[in-house]
Parts: sequence; C-alpha cells; structure tokens
Amino acid sequence: MFTSKYKPKKLSNFVGNQQSILPFIRWLLDWEETNKKQKCALISGLNGIGKSLFVELILKKHDYHIIELTVDDEKSNQQIKPLLKTKKNVNNQKNVLVVSDIDSNTDYGFMSILVECIKETSIPIVCICDNRYDQSLKPILGYCFDVKLIKPTYDEMYAFVYKIIISEKIRINKTNIDKLIEESNGDIRFLLNTLEFYSNTNITIKTNKINSNKNIQSANIFDTTAKLLSIETPLNDKYDIYWMNYEIHTLMVQENYINNTLKTSDECKKMQNLSYSADALCDVDLFNKAVNMTNWDLEPYVAINTLKATAKCNKKCQIKFTQFLGKTSEKNKNKKNIQKDKLNKLTPKSKR
Repeated sequence: MFTSKYKPKKLSNFVGNQQSILPFIRWLLDWEETNKKQKCALISGLNGIGKSLFVELILKKHDYHIIELTVDDEKSNQQIKPLLKTKKNVNNQKNVLVVSDIDSNTDYGFMSILVECIKETSIPIVCICDNRYDQSLKPILGYCFDVKLIKPTYDEMYAFVYKIIISEKIRINKTNIDKLIEESNGDIRFLLNTLEFYSNTNITIKTNKINSNKNIQSANIFDTTAKLLSIETPLNDKYDIYWMNYEIHTLMVQENYINNTLKTSDECKKMQNLSYSADALCDVDLFNKAVNMTNWDLEPYVAINTLKATAKCNKKCQIKFTQFLGKTSEKNKNKKNIQKDKLNKLTPKSKR
C-alpha cells in the first residue's frame, strides 16, 4: 500500500511541520531537568497529517523505547502506573508512553487516570489528538507542552505527490494535481490512498471526474466512513453519504467495523454485535455477486446491508484505509509474473 511504501523513514523526509521538530526534541531531551510541570507533550493536528509518524520518527531517531497505549486498551490504573516508574527497558533505552486518539474517548474515567499518570510519571508522556480544543481534554492541558502541527504548504505537498506520480507512472496533469492537493486539506493519508486507488484501477485522473459527486475526491473517505460508523448519524444521512463513494464505502466499513463495534462489558453481547455486522456484510457479498452479473436493480440492497453492518457500531478508533486494494494489486502482479514464467517456458531457447 502507498501509505506503507511512501511512509517517510527519516525526519528530513517528513512532509511539512519542520519548524515543530526542534521544540519537541528539546522538550524530550530536557524532560528530566526542566519539565516539572509539563510532563506531557500534546501533539495535535488535522486527521491524516502524520501526527503519529511525527512522534515515531523523533523517538526512534533518539533511541527511545515506545510504550503504546490507546483509549481502547483495557489496562487498569494498576497496570499502567508500574510502566511509568521504569525509566529504561532491558536494552537500556529510555521509555516513553505514547497515548493515541485521546479526543476520541468518551469515558471520563480514562482522562482522570491519565491525569494521575502525568502527575506521578517518571518517564515522558506523549498524547496525540485531532482536536486540541475538545472539551474532554481540559483536565490535562495544564500539564502539557503544546505541539500544534499545521497543514503542510502547497510546495511541500506538491513535491511529495510529484515523486509518487513519477515513480508510479500515474496519468494526471498539473491542474488536477492542484485540485487533489486542495481537496486533501493537508491530509497526507488521503492523498496517498487516492493516488493508490487510481493507480490500481488504471483510471486517468481528469478534472471532470474529480468534480463528480461520486468520485473519491469529492469528500474525505476517512471522514465519510467515520460518519457511516457513527451512531449519531441518522439513517437517511448515512444513505446519502454511502452513495458519495459507493465503490469503496463497503470496503471501508468491512475494514473498520471490528475496531468500532459498540463498547460493552458483556463479551457475549459484543460477539453478538460483531456477528450482526458480519452477517450483513456476507449479504453484501451475495448481492454484489449478482450486481456484477449485470443485475443492477440489486445495488440499493448492497447499500442497505452495508448500512445495516454499521448499526452495531460507533466510531471510536482511527479509521483505516481498506487493505483490499493493496492485496488486489499484489494479486494482479503475481498473476502477471506467473503468466510471464509460463510464456518463457513455452518459448524455445535460441540456438547459440
């Protein structure tokens, strides 16, 4: 997948926000000496801008050991606190606790535990969020060193996109590159997934297609999928949202429904919710098979069953792009290699 293939491996290749790197490094390296109050760093910015990657690259560059924690981890207060007292791991690397997506948590108890951890910690804590001004974050703000990541400039994004277009031989002109960058609104992940979508489907990106309501660029696929998975989105709105990118929304729901199933302490109920969504997606597969046989009247049933699969979900985790397209691309590549090998075996060797 492009998100893995073109993931920056070093800080100099990170897209944008170079001005935020040094302040964060200073805070990190001087943590024990100067951070009596700001024991936690709060990394905020637009969805898809690269916040987690920003943290990962800096911590790895300075040889820190990352202890990861998400709002869905069922670790108790007693399980977390011992980690905060261990300054180094067995490899003599300094420990850092990284807590992701803290603004997606609806449990106030989690935030109170996080505040306790910040007060008592013997290691740096890094929290990551999309919305730094979310009301749920108020309890920790007084303990935080703020790092606000901003949208990369046009020049930074263009240079990044241009290298991929040349490398992948994607057919797109300058006007449409500009349009794609504008539509992304700084979301690097959206750029990569959109370019991969067109690369895999062998479509020439044209202006009139980009402006189409049914095209993937008409809306951020991660935002629309989040709305489909949200229990707060009315069914009629979900139905309209589905048709904005109907070619890919089912795949996105299938990729994300497990991590966004309704939260419950009853394991039996949780399995029933998962089963409900899985059954609906199985029905989608059956209808899709009929649709592919030119029975287009069944397309609305594909939509309804996709929405049915979201009925037992509520968006709580970061939306991931479907892995199906990447697997399809790899499958087609392997198929071509097999055909090439067969052809080579059938072709008689030339006489010396």
